[in-house]
Amino acid sequence: MFRDYLLSLSRSTKRGLLLITDAVAIITAIWLSFAIRADQYFMPFISDVTPYISSKDYLIINALAIVITIPLLIYARLYRSIIRYISLETYKKITVVSFFSAVIWITIVYSNYLIPRSIYLMYFILSTFIFYTSRFVARNLLSEHITLSRDRILIYGSDKYASDIGSLMKNDVTLKPAGFITNDKELKNTSICELPVIHLDNLKSFISRKNIKEILIASSNPSSEQLRKITQELNPFEVTLRILPDLNLITQGKLKVSDAKKIDIDDLLGRDSIEPDNYLIKLCIYDKTVMITGCGGSIGSELSRQIVKLKPKKIILLEQSEYFLYEIDLEIRSIIRANKLTVEVETHLGSVQDKQFVKNIFDNNKINTVYHAAAHKHVPLVEDNPLTAVQTNILGTYVVATESFNTNVDNFVLVSSDKAVRPTNIMGATKRFSEIILQAFQDKVDESESKKYSTKFSMVRFGNVLDTSGSVVPLFRKQIASGGPVTVTDPNVMRYFMTIKEATELVIQAGSLSKGGDVFLLEMGSPINILDLAKQMIKLSGKQIKDTFNPNGDIEIEFTGLRPGEKLYEELLIGDDVQKTSHQHIMTANEEKLSFSTVESFIEKFQDLDAFCTKNSIQQILFNAVSGYNPDSKKVIKLKK
Repeated sequence: MFRDYLLSLSRSTKRGLLLITDAVAIITAIWLSFAIRADQYFMPFISDVTPYISSKDYLIINALAIVITIPLLIYARLYRSIIRYISLETYKKITVVSFFSAVIWITIVYSNYLIPRSIYLMYFILSTFIFYTSRFVARNLLSEHITLSRDRILIYGSDKYASDIGSLMKNDVTLKPAGFITNDKELKNTSICELPVIHLDNLKSFISRKNIKEILIASSNPSSEQLRKITQELNPFEVTLRILPDLNLITQGKLKVSDAKKIDIDDLLGRDSIEPDNYLIKLCIYDKTVMITGCGGSIGSELSRQIVKLKPKKIILLEQSEYFLYEIDLEIRSIIRANKLTVEVETHLGSVQDKQFVKNIFDNNKINTVYHAAAHKHVPLVEDNPLTAVQTNILGTYVVATESFNTNVDNFVLVSSDKAVRPTNIMGATKRFSEIILQAFQDKVDESESKKYSTKFSMVRFGNVLDTSGSVVPLFRKQIASGGPVTVTDPNVMRYFMTIKEATELVIQAGSLSKGGDVFLLEMGSPINILDLAKQMIKLSGKQIKDTFNPNGDIEIEFTGLRPGEKLYEELLIGDDVQKTSHQHIMTANEEKLSFSTVESFIEKFQDLDAFCTKNSIQQILFNAVSGYNPDSKKVIKLKK
């Protein structure tokens, strides 16, 4: 009860109690020093029975010790330490403060009073001892708990960081450290914090013997690559992996060790964060009017969030979904208020296919930069609804690009896809033709007399983005949460992944690198096998894979076969002509294109399509328009160009 009462007190109250305790400790140390030296008991402050000085002088030297020591303890931040988590460093600080305060006190008292010198030494020793003892008792009192209820956990790591975590965990009310894991054979049969160090070779038997359910990865800001390596080492063991929050937050009392979060697949697939180039990221945005189409989608909304923080003069949000537009408008305005920005926001509910609607926006604004993210991107849905995809991905791009060209927008950046490379589906083919549209417009800009037109058109290709609406990662999460099965189309499917933040930052910077007509490729790292991804996500969730080797497992993996238009492998490059840019993660490619007149002739064909057209008729036009398009349908007839 008393422990619970103390823990419920406010931080300022706890500090006040500790300060009073230290003042009492100083008085007690002085009294004991005099009593031991005189070998007699006396009552200070009441009568002149103090053996060496009067009670008045005795009172003065007590007050003097308090006035000197307490400010030094405050200066050393010893009242900001969480008592439950004090360590050896805290005791070192106490020793230093005690020494310096004693030296100052002794110097003053020695100059004014005649008392035995042994009292000075005893005061230093006793005051330091009482400071130690009061904190040690408080630490044990506040850390009191029923050890039988604590879950045993192993700590991956054997350095000082891991040791500090082990010390802190001894005070945790829910977790009990059972040992440390290492891959260093020289540390076999050693101990840290009086706990055994277990080599990976002996880990399986130790986990089974001690009934270990979780392993805590102790590493200060580990990179994704480090986490991938560690999880690969620990994959054979049926345990939950957790990663520790910031150690500083724990020592400050803002988090507990038990708040360590489970390692998520995002931690492994995400790459080490790279600071964006401030010049590139602001070039097309700062103090400019910027329009984002498809602003409510996964990429469009993240672009909107990042762009508004870069202080454009005005941000124009265009979206055909009322709900998505409402949500992102609300969020953007809250970002503006929170950051005290002076950005004007203008929202437009409508489709990029609507010529008059789009023209009206451009006529009423002097737009500097357009980020065109509006598109239908879900491969199976687009395969079943090809006309909608043609109208949005192709005709919508043509409408927005036309108005950008006519009003001399400075920069037009198309958010494209790796599925545009040698497409096997309608989504990829429509995205590739949208790229061709921009290439043709750029040729028209370059051929204009006296540089009447100056828009720089560019497009940015990248692969799968984590946690976007079409990503496999959120699908797997839902399937695992519902008990499975986890559906994988084919055991050999490979995909590229990057975080949505990194993707949008690179899109913004790529647009700033544009010279006109550029096809930018984002460096995606190594492709990931989707089957391995599914297995990793099941294990990270704390579940076991159910298969012929483990029929009693939790989650089964089911192969459903490739969906219409789906590839085993995605690519970013059509040809071999790729060049580096000034940004290490952005490349540019020169690829085949069509003349503007040819593009317009295909646009007319797409415009003639109506609700009664067949999927085959759409595929026929795309087959002729997009080199390398290889649809599933065997009935496609190549049209005469």
